[in-house]
Amino acid sequence: MNNLLNKINAQTKFSNGYTASVVYFPETDEHEVAVLYNGKLVYDTPVTNDVVRCSSAHEAFEIVSEIMMLPKRNA
Repeated sequence: MNNLLNKINAQTKFSNGYTASVVYFPETDEHEVAVLYNGKLVYDTPVTNDVVRCSSAHEAFEIVSEIMMLPKRNA
């Protein structure tokens, strides 16, 4: 993890090829979750079509769990 401009970012890659990117904003106690594939943001998954702002760690964890359960992507 790195702390840059008072934000903490973590990425977790799953066996389905997707990566969950989570940015934590300590000043507001919020998280932002994005879906990546091959290192690039993707906006066409059943989980979300954009970056998701979460008001709790539990909500962020739920979205990351959904990313983990996505089927493998065809190209």
